[in-house]
Amino acid sequence: MIFRDQFQYAVSNLAKTRLRTILTAAGVSIGIGAMTSMVSVGVGTQRNVMQAFNEENLLTSVTVRPRGRSEDAVQDSLSVLNAETMEAMRKLPGARDAYPVLAVPGLLLVGDTQQFLSLEGMPARVLQEQIEREKVSLLAGRIYDRGETGGMVISTRAARRLLPEGVEPDTLVGQKVSFMVARLPGGSADAEEPGSEGSLLEGMDLPSVLSGLPIERFLQRMPFGIVQPVRLELTIIGVVDGAGTLTDFLGISLYVPVDMIEPLYARTFRNLESILTGEAAGEGYPLVQVLTDDILAVREVQESIVEMGFRADSILDQMDEIRLGFLFMNTFLATVGGISLLVAAMMIINTLIMAVLERTREIGLLKAMGATDLDVMRLFLSEAGIIGLLGGVGGLLLGWVVARITNMIANYQFMKMGEMQVDFVAFPPWLIAGGLAFALLVSLAAGFYPARRAARVDPVVALRYF
Repeated sequence: MIFRDQFQYAVSNLAKTRLRTILTAAGVSIGIGAMTSMVSVGVGTQRNVMQAFNEENLLTSVTVRPRGRSEDAVQDSLSVLNAETMEAMRKLPGARDAYPVLAVPGLLLVGDTQQFLSLEGMPARVLQEQIEREKVSLLAGRIYDRGETGGMVISTRAARRLLPEGVEPDTLVGQKVSFMVARLPGGSADAEEPGSEGSLLEGMDLPSVLSGLPIERFLQRMPFGIVQPVRLELTIIGVVDGAGTLTDFLGISLYVPVDMIEPLYARTFRNLESILTGEAAGEGYPLVQVLTDDILAVREVQESIVEMGFRADSILDQMDEIRLGFLFMNTFLATVGGISLLVAAMMIINTLIMAVLERTREIGLLKAMGATDLDVMRLFLSEAGIIGLLGGVGGLLLGWVVARITNMIANYQFMKMGEMQVDFVAFPPWLIAGGLAFALLVSLAAGFYPARRAARVDPVVALRYF
């Protein structure tokens, strides 16, 4: 029996039991839809994480930290992360830039509105590079120039926290704001004192706008004058939209030049330990981000920095673990979704066994006319395969619809909270092809027993039913 006749014969038999065929294919569709929708969410999450790594230069960067006391660090001038050692790292073979990672928490005052946010030091050249590479978009205004002081760039997500619903973030451009931090004693002896001539830190008294707020009572009750409020006067000069940074994965920071935040950082409250002990950060930077020419230069730069006496970490150290974690997650999601496919396989077995019982005389007649056992098996396997393909196509459509609805619901909740919308769903070609292939494979496996049973029908016995 040629393939065309075999296919037409299988389609004709399935059409005779249209309702049973539709219900069986629907079972396969539900199983494939559940599996592909879950896997698409896992794949989409993996894509977003890897895309975030690429956008933030995490795959081509090295994070540098001072070694702890227990790590036998060499105690000399090169063991401190400062401007001198950072410049030495910038000149390493394969390195294209290096900058300190500095961020201080505080209270941003915009008119009668206040929000606790982070003021992050970001070199103008790094911010400009992100804009040129379209990793960050400049929505309004401009970014600060090198050496400029007093200007601040705000992210759209931070701006939305300050504005009423429906007001565009670009309305903040040109507005003067205050940023309040809690000052700790200590720091560099050469650092400029707040309020001194030419200082960027102005005002030692608590502003009247904070009168009656919990922060005022907290500061008044602090013993021994451990912290003092310091006000930084700034002007919003630009609004950017994009992903987060190394110290702010949510993307709600306020960006200023590093030179502007550096004298403030070493004497500012940043965590519970510093406010309880009254200890400032001391000399040097806590973190330095070194950017490399490409991903191939990361290992070389990392080893050179370790030889200088620092800790050097890169995302490549954890990349294998990250990929393995996503593999386990996608496998788990596929397994959970595939459970419903087992039910569909049982439906296929039931459908084809019923067909064998109903068509015993037909099978006997085919064998009497010369059909072999293999021909009969192929007929029933063809019917199983057709059911699997129909169910696979329907399952892919169902999975795509379910995944998109889930994505819309999640983004609606994010929008209500003022957060950035994210596409959690991904349907790569391999998932589509894999879904169809898996549906066909499961259907053929489920149809093997009924097909084998049909092939074993004795034609002499079967023809007695005529």
